[in-house]
Amino acid sequence: MAAAKKATGRKNSKKNAPDEMTGTRLELTLAAEKVLAVNGLNGGTLRQIREEAGQKNESAIHYYFGSREAIIQSVLSLRSKPIDADRRAMLERARAEAGDAPLSTEQLVRCGLMPLARYVLDNEAPGFYLRFLVQLHVERAAWLHFNSDYGVGTAQCLDAFYESKSYLPTALIEQRFLSMLFMHINGMAALERIRSEKGAAFRRAEAWVRVEDIVTGSVAMYDAPVSPATLKAIREADALYGELPAYTRIGIKRQQVPARG
Repeated sequence: MAAAKKATGRKNSKKNAPDEMTGTRLELTLAAEKVLAVNGLNGGTLRQIREEAGQKNESAIHYYFGSREAIIQSVLSLRSKPIDADRRAMLERARAEAGDAPLSTEQLVRCGLMPLARYVLDNEAPGFYLRFLVQLHVERAAWLHFNSDYGVGTAQCLDAFYESKSYLPTALIEQRFLSMLFMHINGMAALERIRSEKGAAFRRAEAWVRVEDIVTGSVAMYDAPVSPATLKAIREADALYGELPAYTRIGIKRQQVPARG
């Protein structure tokens, strides 16, 4: 993506509005975001959430949510919907600019990262959402359960990587995508924590330096060639376990096609 587009990506960000959530439900949702971010999805208790919200009614959480799963869903609905909408809008603009050509690695990396970066750095308050996401990703079953509802833009990014990296084995496209995703979430969670700790002393411009370096690192990882050692490991696994199409469809099988002429 051109340098001019980078600057545009940092401006005019939408404030993450409470998604029509107000009153006690909003207070409990924000409290849950903090408690679960700090203590983990299974470590944070309903009592801690209620106390964090300043709610004395012991039945309030049951009344508004009914289950821990519904609490997690409320946090995701509050935060992920606007972030995912931002990501899908970025993808749509990038595709319009690219025409029929596949999107570049940098375009796709920015579509994945910039909505998170804008949320962390442009919001009036740092919040706990990225640290909440770190905990969600630790609980793989929970992440897979909710990802289909709140990760549409992320799934679209992965589909675009399949298109732009068609020369890579499918499994390596997915593995690099997951590595990039964890890099983005953990990197933004670190900035979220730093911003929370530093308060008014937080230097936003310096944080954007770190964001740009995460973009650079992500692009380098995705554009790295498949090494001879990796290809050797694929062949050995294929020979040991039988057909491994997710690894061999591109990485090996294409090399076995006889040259013409």
